[in-house]
Amino acid sequence: MKKVKYLLLVIMLINLNCAPEPSSTKNDHAKDERSVKLDEYFKKLAKIKRFNGGVFIKSNDEIVLKEIYSMADKENSSFQVDLASQFDIHSISKLMSKASVIKMEERGQINRNDKVSKYISDYPIADQITIQHLLDNQSGLPRELSIEDDNLIEKSPKELVELIKKEKLLYQPGSEKLYSNLGFELLYYIISEISGKSFVKYLDDEYFTPLNMNDTGAHFHLDKNNLKRKVRNHLKKDNEIIEVPNIEREGKNQARIYSTLSDLMKFIEEIKKENYRQLLNKDKGYIGWSGGGEGIVSHARTSINSNYDLVFFSNYDEIPFKKIQDDIEKIMTGKPYELPKEINRQAVKIKKETMQRYVGKYDMAEFNHHEFEFRLEDDDFVFYQNGERNTTLNAENDNTFFDEPSSEDIFIFRPDKGENYKLIYKFKGTEIVGLKK
Repeated sequence: MKKVKYLLLVIMLINLNCAPEPSSTKNDHAKDERSVKLDEYFKKLAKIKRFNGGVFIKSNDEIVLKEIYSMADKENSSFQVDLASQFDIHSISKLMSKASVIKMEERGQINRNDKVSKYISDYPIADQITIQHLLDNQSGLPRELSIEDDNLIEKSPKELVELIKKEKLLYQPGSEKLYSNLGFELLYYIISEISGKSFVKYLDDEYFTPLNMNDTGAHFHLDKNNLKRKVRNHLKKDNEIIEVPNIEREGKNQARIYSTLSDLMKFIEEIKKENYRQLLNKDKGYIGWSGGGEGIVSHARTSINSNYDLVFFSNYDEIPFKKIQDDIEKIMTGKPYELPKEINRQAVKIKKETMQRYVGKYDMAEFNHHEFEFRLEDDDFVFYQNGERNTTLNAENDNTFFDEPSSEDIFIFRPDKGENYKLIYKFKGTEIVGLKK
């Protein structure tokens, strides 16, 4: 399947009321039962070519696991990473912006009830949007810009804001919730306007330098000259693993931050403090965020109820992302789990009239309202994205379809209103719902 463009959803954990398993040792790398199980788990993932990267887990200030797991077949492979590798954190910068608002609010520099128009005065529609709306993904702004720009990475923050101003609200601010990268771009810009420095320079002054995050920086708007061990990103295309650029031309540049496992752990430990905990937790049982782009996935969180901190990244994006998070939680809390195993889906023949039920266009609201379409062409069930032919799908059963037998990504059709069906797109372990048009 042609690579479906995506921006990872904010994938977080279910709120679990579990007591942490006590640590049994007091050394720098506690080899308790959890360490052994986690190490076995990630070695298995790497062996079946489903993980390449680093994992750092702490509990009660002790290291439970801090290791690299590699799919590489030879020493000079571009897959190679180590504990000092610097990887792009992508949307984890949103968590940093939330922490920044809390710090600024404590200093009286901002109020979460402020209207965005207070900081961007020539944006009339912003009189309906508050800082809290931006923080909660309730601004009404779409996920991404409606126009495509192959050179968006070159736009200044001010130029980007001008483009955002042209976007129409999808709903009345505060009435719904829809993940919006544009909303956070406005928040980065507002933090910059208040502080009188770029968003990443503010982060460097307030967090990176004070916390001795010496290997953390940004590709733009911050000149630290400390990017020495850059990770090279990879994705799977036409059953071949290829290296892809770290910086996408259609990306945005305000918060292109890189970090290491150890540095990002320092930030997570900082925002566990009480002044952050109350405002960032909101009774969910964790504080954290996920990030990802072409060929890379990252995640960082502190699980308050389960009492552990986690950072992991993979410079290969064909990983069972959500399942990894869930299984780490199970291992850390002593719950049953299964070791990873290879996926080998088998195609079956189904009736043409069965496939005909699912033919049509589906609005993927959470996916920036991309249009997924399914057509019957002769006896083939064909998937289109935004009018462009993507691939021919195989049936796994009467309502489930796949492209690659080894991939966890599948399309499931379920009954909806009347005789209609809704689409469940399982992508990296996350369910994205599409409604038939």
